[in-house]
Amino acid sequence: MADERQMVVFEANEQAKVTKMIREIQRDDTLTAFSNISDIIKKATGMLPTDVIPIVQQLCDSYSKTTIVIKVGFADTCALLTKFLIKSYRVMQRGMNEKDEKVLMGIEKQLNTDIITQLEEFVESSRSELVEIQKQLLLKASGDKLTNLLNERDTLEADLLRRSMELANKASECGANQGKIDSLLYEKQMFEKAVTDSVGSKEETMQEIRNLKGQITFYENQVQQHRDTHTEERQHFWWFSWKVRDVHQDNGERLARENLNRLLQRIRDLEGIVNNWSNIDLIKRVTDVKAELGNCEVKKSSLESEHTLLKKLCDQVEKRFYATIEEMEEIYRNSGTRDHNSLIVVGELCVAVQSGQESIVSAYGKLRTHLRAIDIDEDLLVSSMLDALQLMNMADAYMGVTSVQNVRQVLALE
Repeated sequence: MADERQMVVFEANEQAKVTKMIREIQRDDTLTAFSNISDIIKKATGMLPTDVIPIVQQLCDSYSKTTIVIKVGFADTCALLTKFLIKSYRVMQRGMNEKDEKVLMGIEKQLNTDIITQLEEFVESSRSELVEIQKQLLLKASGDKLTNLLNERDTLEADLLRRSMELANKASECGANQGKIDSLLYEKQMFEKAVTDSVGSKEETMQEIRNLKGQITFYENQVQQHRDTHTEERQHFWWFSWKVRDVHQDNGERLARENLNRLLQRIRDLEGIVNNWSNIDLIKRVTDVKAELGNCEVKKSSLESEHTLLKKLCDQVEKRFYATIEEMEEIYRNSGTRDHNSLIVVGELCVAVQSGQESIVSAYGKLRTHLRAIDIDEDLLVSSMLDALQLMNMADAYMGVTSVQNVRQVLALE
């Protein structure tokens, strides 16, 4: 927000929205499957061949360690977010000044993110362990028919992951360069007009800032779409493409988040220009912008050509990768239903691990995104409060505690 702003006053309907959610939010059982992993492991232990039990035990050990970190992380997070919600609610009642803004944005840096790191490590190890179990079960069910295909799948997966990362990096370069071009084109137009009509150009720039702020929600939704995958229908044998899909999802989220961050930075840059309008050397800025714009446009052509080639190569490997998995599934179907129940229970473990990670990472990600941008749009304080409530509610159900209820009591909203 601009430095000249003294106090942000919130509308009554905004406070009513938060009040309603605090009072009426329902129990969130999103992490039920994740919390029941130990029970599924026990079930699997009684069904699986003895030679894969050591792998299951490794999974059990890493899950136990991970749950400890998650519970500690949730406890720290809920304590912090309780203070954040109470502070934010009071701020909404009386208005928000710059000091409040800085305090509330500082919450993001205090969030315990050890939970995310531990989850990523757990998913990486458990994914490898579960896929290895699936491989051994398939070999028992189908004999040596699948040996070559499993090896081919592993080779193609490694190649596809490497190419996917190269493609994402190049897409990131293209996005950054295009974002720079878009920003420079607007600045060129803005400064050229300001030479002859300073007042009119400044007013148009302020309107552009409002327009850009109106796009924040759209770009946030683009980020979230790459995390909200738990409703997707999982095909049979999906676990053999699990890592590829995860990397694809992570790359998509990364690129979408970069687009969001560029939007937020562009808003901050334009606000800085408006606040310093009278001190700008317009002629020099026009000259500098033209030179930089020329360099970016030259770079654009080569980046797009490189991206096109990388995508073509990546698509070719991806097609072979999924065709191999389909061939594996066909051989398994033709071999009968031996060890079918074992495959099902291991599949349940895969779903529990994946859904737990997605839910927790998504909840933290949404909250951090909104907290970082409170200075740009005060409406994001309301979004941050709702995110905080949802995260606390999920943690309450997982740990059997009452942090949301405690907030209700402090704010007298029971």
